[in-house]
Formats: sequence, structure tokens, C-alpha cells
Amino acid sequence: MSTSGEGKTLIQSVDPRRLAGSAIVGTLTLEAILLFSAGATNAFTARQVPSHVLAVIVGTLGGWIFELFRQLLTATSNSLNELGRLNASLGALTERIDYQETALGMLTSCPRHNDALSKLIRSSMSDNFRNIPYVGPAAYLGYLRSAIEHSDGYEGIQRNTLRWYKEERGATAYLMELKSKRMKFKTRLFVIDDDQAEQMESDLADEELLAYYWEHTGDVASYWITVSDYRRNYPSLIIPRDFALYDKTLLITYDEGKQILGFDVLDPGHSPQGQIFRTLYELTRHEDAAFRRVPALRSAA
Repeated sequence: MSTSGEGKTLIQSVDPRRLAGSAIVGTLTLEAILLFSAGATNAFTARQVPSHVLAVIVGTLGGWIFELFRQLLTATSNSLNELGRLNASLGALTERIDYQETALGMLTSCPRHNDALSKLIRSSMSDNFRNIPYVGPAAYLGYLRSAIEHSDGYEGIQRNTLRWYKEERGATAYLMELKSKRMKFKTRLFVIDDDQAEQMESDLADEELLAYYWEHTGDVASYWITVSDYRRNYPSLIIPRDFALYDKTLLITYDEGKQILGFDVLDPGHSPQGQIFRTLYELTRHEDAAFRRVPALRSAA
């Protein structure tokens, strides 16, 4: 049916007036050639009549066929261009439907975090699904705060040193909101680049900064490790970016350098992000780990 429809469209696109005009031009062209070759004195003799008739027939058919092919070629080219545009539109529609199905799957598989997920999905649907560009640290912390409200557990990776929480706008409010929410577990791991290790050591030795951190973060079990120690001791684990994992399911990641926020709903027992903390818990339980605790205040010890 589609082939028949395309044929009808091509036939309808042919202009009869242009066909007739081309036929006349073809006829006149051959007549001019005949006149030139026979000479003006012999062109209209009785002996030349069959040649004139043949010229009219051939010129008419030639001009008509030429114009027909030209119009059909133009119509075919236009149809192919339109088909390309339709195919691109269909691809975009299919991709958007896939996004919507995936988003719906996220919402149905993680109903506890529907509020936070809805905000994340709405923000990402205008660009690349699961990624939100141009997100500053304050906005990132805002998304984390929206996820805290419906969470029973928190695990987070921080790629900055301790002082980041004091210097970054919005970090104090985030720490205090996490502190005030009762959860079954709260754990944070600082994974520090080697060139910032000295800064982290300095932060941990700063009693005032340490007091600020514990006062605002509350009962969050906190550990730290350098990237080189992490890579050497746990080569099977991914080198993570900043992320927060709520209830071992809702993942919110952040690349501060590129200012890109990502999110996903994970399988609680098999995600590489969750494996970091499963390793942390297993090894620190036996005091056999390269992960070091962020020290408590000496006055509280």
C-alpha cells in the first residue's frame, strides 16, 4: 500500500503544462535542425513532408519524456528529503519514548524517592536523560537535601577535603539536614587526590575545623583515603566521583569540574557504588583496611 501511495504522489506532482511546453520546445528544436540541414529552399518541398512529420513526433516525444523524467527526479528527491526528515523526527520521538519508559521504570521501582526522582527527571528531560548540565555545587546540595527527606540510609563519597563543607555555600544547611534525619545508617568516605593529601592532613589537625564538621554532620561515620592508597589496596573498586547513595538505591553523582549532575536507580546488591561501602564495612569491622577514620574531637574522646 505504501508503494502505491508513493506512486500516486509522484504522478500527482507532474505538471502537464510543463510537459506540453517541453514537447513544443522539442518539436521546434528538431524543426530548426531540419530547416538548417535542408536549406530554406528545400525545407518545405513535398519530399521533406515525412521528415517534418517525423521531426514533430520525435521532438514532441523527446521533449515530453525529458520533462517527465526531470519532474519525476525532482519529486523523488523531495520525497527522499521528506523521508529523511520524517525518519529523524521518528528517531527523536522513539528516543523520547524510551526516556519516558525508563523514567517511569525508575519511579515505579523506587517509590520512596519519587519526590527527589521527579525533580531530577524533570531537570534532565530537556537535555541528556540521567544527566543535568550546568549544576553548581549549591544546586547539587539542593538535590541531595530533597532526597534526604524520604531516606532511611545514606552513603556518600566526598572528593574534596574537610574544609569544603565550611567554605561551600549551602554545605552547612545540607549537613544539618542530614544530621536531623533519623536513619538506619549514615556513612561518608573522603577519597582525596594525592595532591590534596597534605591539605586533608592539615584539615584533620585543625581542631576548630574538626569541631565545625562534627557539630554539623552529627552521627555520620566518616572515613578517608588517598586515591593512590585506594587504587593500590582495592584495585577491583571503581575510582568514584562525588556521589550520594540513599537506601542503597537512589544514586546522585556530581562532577564538580564539569558541573554535571547524574542520577540513577541501582540494584541494591550489585552496584559498583554500593560495593565500595560493602568493602568498607567488611574491612573496617576487622580493623584491616586502608580506610582511616576521621578523628573525633579530643575533648569528646
